[in-house]
Amino acid sequence: MGMDLFDHKSNEIVFDTNFWHWRAIVEAVRRLEAIPDDRVVMLHEAWVGELTEDEARSVAAAIRERLLPTLTEGDRLLLDGQITTEPDDGTMHYDPAEQHKNYSTDRRVLEEFAACCETCNGFRVS
Repeated sequence: MGMDLFDHKSNEIVFDTNFWHWRAIVEAVRRLEAIPDDRVVMLHEAWVGELTEDEARSVAAAIRERLLPTLTEGDRLLLDGQITTEPDDGTMHYDPAEQHKNYSTDRRVLEEFAACCETCNGFRVS
């Protein structure tokens, strides 16, 4: 399942990723506190979540200034904010204590998302 972000003005897809990356990205945005939590919560919902251009710029700045410096190539950022060097082997973790391992993103995807947030006119999630 993919998550697409549509630019508010052009209505074109400006970023797309899979659900597994998207959940980890949204939770990273929540931890960065770059935008109000009620706006972050909505990003989990397709056809509901959206950011204004100003909010997107705030998110991009927070990612670039505070998150990317903590990640190196090969690191994965898990849903719970932990950073691991273990590659994703596709294993589904069903134990509630390990379910956070099912969702992760990496430096490359976060850089792409930050670039999208820096250049888009705001976006909606679908």
